[in-house]
Amino acid sequence: MQPLVKHKPYEKWRMATLVGVHLLFVAHFIHWKLKGRTLAPLEFNEVLYTIHQGIVTAGFVLMALVMVATLVLGRFFCSWGCHILALQDAAGWLMDKLRIKRQPIRSRTLIWVPIAVMFYLFIWPQFLQAYHGLGTEALQVVEAGGTRWSSFTTDDLWRNLPPPGVAVFTFFVCGFLIVYLLGSRGFCFQACPYGALFGLADQFAPGRIVLAKDCSQCGLCTRACSSDILVHRELAEHGMVTNPRCLKDLDCVAVCPENAVQFGFRKPPLFRKGHPMGGYQGRFSNSLGEDLFLAGGFLVTMPIYRGLYDRVPFLLSVALALCTAYVLLLGWRLFRRDAMQLRGTMLRMDRALRPAGRGLVAFLVVLLVLLGHSAVVQYHTVLGQRIFLKAAQRVEQGRDAQAAVGEAVHHYEQALAIGLIRPADRRQELASLYIQQGRTAEAMTLLEGIVVEQPTHVEARHLLAGSALQQGAPAIAAAHWQAIMDQGSEGMSGRSRGITAAAALAYGQATEGAGSFGQARTIYQRGLELVPGDVPLLMAVAAVESRMGLDAAAIAHYEEALQHGGEGPLLHNNLGALYLRTGRADRALPHYKALATLKPDDPQVHYTMGVLLARGGDAAQAMGHLTAAFRLAPNDERIARALTLVQERRAMNER
Repeated sequence: MQPLVKHKPYEKWRMATLVGVHLLFVAHFIHWKLKGRTLAPLEFNEVLYTIHQGIVTAGFVLMALVMVATLVLGRFFCSWGCHILALQDAAGWLMDKLRIKRQPIRSRTLIWVPIAVMFYLFIWPQFLQAYHGLGTEALQVVEAGGTRWSSFTTDDLWRNLPPPGVAVFTFFVCGFLIVYLLGSRGFCFQACPYGALFGLADQFAPGRIVLAKDCSQCGLCTRACSSDILVHRELAEHGMVTNPRCLKDLDCVAVCPENAVQFGFRKPPLFRKGHPMGGYQGRFSNSLGEDLFLAGGFLVTMPIYRGLYDRVPFLLSVALALCTAYVLLLGWRLFRRDAMQLRGTMLRMDRALRPAGRGLVAFLVVLLVLLGHSAVVQYHTVLGQRIFLKAAQRVEQGRDAQAAVGEAVHHYEQALAIGLIRPADRRQELASLYIQQGRTAEAMTLLEGIVVEQPTHVEARHLLAGSALQQGAPAIAAAHWQAIMDQGSEGMSGRSRGITAAAALAYGQATEGAGSFGQARTIYQRGLELVPGDVPLLMAVAAVESRMGLDAAAIAHYEEALQHGGEGPLLHNNLGALYLRTGRADRALPHYKALATLKPDDPQVHYTMGVLLARGGDAAQAMGHLTAAFRLAPNDERIARALTLVQERRAMNER
């Protein structure tokens, strides 16, 4: 018989790596505060920028590296590198010290939640893009520049994370509450979409927990497993652990007294006969009816929590919906059973509620009231936003939108009146609807209140600036535009970036109208630092530079506008004129050709083309354009003279 072996220090090594992850985060945060710019967040949620916009991020690179490693070594990152799992393990350790009982919940339905969430986040957007004919975004690396949003560096480390208070609450729910209700690593196995992705990749991986030699089936490996896997049974049946919930903690390896459990390489489960993926193997915590109840509770409460009061991010809403569904199941059991206990605490005995049971009932009543209230708030909020967007589309199409505006106003007012919190974005949207209804005073009251609470709210300031300009107060409008630009950063959302660009454009145009060309140019340039590549800003700064005689700078900005998708007669006309003014007729010709295509009925365009072609020696094409110009403007003496001159030169050449 093999002698007992000492426990290997895998747990200490794993704890050291998890502590190291948190220390690296602290160092990352300190570097950002000291330097003002640092490496972009190494967060998996940054992958969504790649999926939706094709932008390669540091988070995407990390995910790609972890996926490649998972395809070889198996699902190891969750246990050795995830901060949420570290919180769950810490919560489990603390509960054990406090003698708070917990147990895993094995559900037939909740086990599919991570797969569903993964599909919604990563795959569903691709279907939508294909359905709308948008195609897949090409991958691109956004370079750093000024305060520009970039792929690998940032001046806002918190750019894709919730506010600190929400982040702390998320850690509490995902790291502690869910562990008590759903068991150790409940978030990993019943909520996390990244874990689901790694679990699928694990089935392709040769790296496994394997049985290196015969063992006595003592079961210590199963007892040590924090992922609720029957390790000894899977080793006996398959010679390795096939379950995708295996996180490669190596605790089972450490406790094996016979040194029979090892980490090694075997044929991946996906390619083995029968595809033994593991599972709960009939060890369910609930009846089929109760599992269906859990699924229904999750599906009902998830949309209630999601985005509630603009405070609850997606994954937090998933975790809250899971916890709520389980608490509702406990209430259903308490209602139906004559006796019931939870984690060793008696809730009901002989059909009579015990004090703990009465406490649970009181909590359930409060929870149901809050859920009902939140559902009504969400109903009015979501419906109001949908109608708000429809009204905006009608306005863009030049159609009457007053009925839709009135309906949207009703829903927004209801949501704000009964809600426990009045989100700034909803008040700003209501204010914009008030403006469309002519209720300017009410709109200004809302907007001024938003700016007092959140001076960085660019949408509210933009509306206030527009109103001030209409009321003949350009100084007030300028103050709001300046504030928008001062608060701009690369962490801005797409809408905020658009508003920042619009503010810079309006501010610059107002300044330019007052005759301050140099100051207007400075404003436009600051706007381009905040929103690089914005075509209207590039056009505006080029135009003012042209007026100032800065031809080279104007040409550079017009060319940059072309590179960023700028088109239209004005752009080609101005750029062609600048090239002519600087004596580069060869560079002007392509722009006038484009202009002739865009404005085929403009005699001046054809005249300029004819003159340029004639100077270049192409008399035949020059004749064509000058003839077209004469046909469109037969009374223009300049065109007639040019046409006659070209005809005479062509006749002389033919002789």
